[in-house]
Amino acid sequence: MTEAVAHAPSKPGRIAPSTAGGSAVDRRTRIREVAAEFNTAVAHHRADRIEEAEALYRRVLEAIPNHPRVLHFLGLIELQRGCPQPAVELIGRAFPALSRSPEAQVDFGNALRLTGEREEAVAAYRRAVAVKPDYVRAHVSLGGVLTELGRFEAAVTHCQSAVSLDPASVAARTSLATALQRAGRLAEAAQAWREIIDLDPDRAESYHQLALRLAELTLFKEAVHCHDRAIALQPNNAAFHCAHGYSLLRLYDGERATASFRRAAELAPDSKDAWTGLSWALRLVGRFEEADRCAARLREIDPEDLRAVRHVPSTGQSPNEEGEIERLLTVVERAEGSIEDRVTAGFALGRLLDKAGRFDEAFAHYTEVNTLVRRNWPFNGDRFDAESFMRSIDALIDTNTEKSLADAVGSGNVSELPVFVVGMPRSGTTLVEQICASHSRIFGAGELDAIPRIAAALAQPSAAKAGRAEASRRAADRHIVQLHHLGRGALRVVDKMPDNVLLVGLIARLFPRARIIYCSRDPRDTSLSCYFQLFSDGAQYFSYELAACGRRCRQIERLAGHWLRLLPLHMIEVNYENLVRDLEGETRRLIEFLGLDWEPACLDFHRTERTVATISYWQVRQPIYTGSIGRWRSYERHLGRLFAALDGD
Repeated sequence: MTEAVAHAPSKPGRIAPSTAGGSAVDRRTRIREVAAEFNTAVAHHRADRIEEAEALYRRVLEAIPNHPRVLHFLGLIELQRGCPQPAVELIGRAFPALSRSPEAQVDFGNALRLTGEREEAVAAYRRAVAVKPDYVRAHVSLGGVLTELGRFEAAVTHCQSAVSLDPASVAARTSLATALQRAGRLAEAAQAWREIIDLDPDRAESYHQLALRLAELTLFKEAVHCHDRAIALQPNNAAFHCAHGYSLLRLYDGERATASFRRAAELAPDSKDAWTGLSWALRLVGRFEEADRCAARLREIDPEDLRAVRHVPSTGQSPNEEGEIERLLTVVERAEGSIEDRVTAGFALGRLLDKAGRFDEAFAHYTEVNTLVRRNWPFNGDRFDAESFMRSIDALIDTNTEKSLADAVGSGNVSELPVFVVGMPRSGTTLVEQICASHSRIFGAGELDAIPRIAAALAQPSAAKAGRAEASRRAADRHIVQLHHLGRGALRVVDKMPDNVLLVGLIARLFPRARIIYCSRDPRDTSLSCYFQLFSDGAQYFSYELAACGRRCRQIERLAGHWLRLLPLHMIEVNYENLVRDLEGETRRLIEFLGLDWEPACLDFHRTERTVATISYWQVRQPIYTGSIGRWRSYERHLGRLFAALDGD
């Protein structure tokens, strides 16, 4: 807790005992003795000789009961020992005599903060600021507790005051960076950490925190660079290696991520984060049996930890399924349990019941857990609005025409490098990418966020000032450079972000020679698969309501039909059911569309070793199977709302 720890007294203060009785000489002698004991106690305190300091403070307190300075410093000792409640009582007794002491008010506030009395701590810090407006420590402490209370903008203001008063204070800048991050001002938080690094270039924690902020901004390459620097400064910090691994996963570098998590687990054998990350990394590179052992290790460390149930084991089943079902039922029904645990357990329970053929029970639990997710969404704006979504599809169809594309000629890059796989989530996009990436001249880049970022940038007023065509051309050129870097000599680089289906018009303007693959699937199976899935990125809010799944599916099909008519030479449809039933025929058609020579390895896609960082990582490493076709039939009696939504009701 920033600035909530005790500090040794900065100055002795003055001891003026009032000794009754005795001669004047005796009284003066005793005054000198007590003052000397007090000054010696302060010296011990400053030198961190706590036991010696306390003994002398208490001797002084015997001579001068309730002396405010002594009570204050004894309270500091209790804080240093991690005992905030006695500190509150001791420092509290020093008031009102020390009410004009900003140091005492801050120390009192620190003690209150540690006992959980944050509002009282705020009041103490504010009193310190009122007495001494330029007291840096008071502003830092006040900013810290306001951050804990969720009053982020007020916290930022006080932290900024502290920085302006003492630009060299790492504590002030650290509090500011934390407040900015909690306020959602991530770019500013990252800049604050950069400035801390400028002040102290050898502080490993600063690089670690900057890396975390950069990762939150999806700047994963820059994040990895900072992780590397933090690890170079503190090579034996398990948390640093864990964070490094997660950033590498977002760059689809599964092998390096695996190495990072292994090192973290070596350094901290009981680290749940390390074993969870290693399990995840191993699954993404297709080493499922090793991943199962990591999940088993996680269960040994903490049998109550539910992160292990997020993943499908190597067999597609879970060991001791009946026992696991009972355990998950207990978690789901525990009303006092955390929402996150109940949601995780609910989806895992539904999956196990589905695998066991207990379809009615599975659907009931999926319904309950999806309802739980919807009730606990943080913002109403995240809810899927079917009418609004339909209007946005209407607008895309109306504004993207042959004429509008013809008018945009010359505003893009004519490279044939980019390939886009689009469609609904759970429609086969990962399978299609895996088949493509099994070709020696194709690199599968996973789900890139580049096109949505370009779309957002081109929508800014600054892009209009520079000229849309010129801004588009520059954005397209930069993206092609990035794809060349990713592809390392590949002739095609596949971006399989499904929701790029909404941005096909922009893609056609930016990359007029790009290939676009639309993945379709029986909308009943697509919708049900979305409804049964806990998406890890916190998005896809439509998926937690079955009718919304159907409505979105129908609108995406309508939009895709428009794109296919508009771009007949640069876009094809690959249907999941057709692909499963005629793997070679559909795969040959796909590779021919991409303008490449046939390679039989594309039929052995499940043997291709690469990072698959999506929820379909297990399925695409299995030989083609028909089990997912017509899955909806097992749940037909429960799907009336879905059928009505797909029919347009």
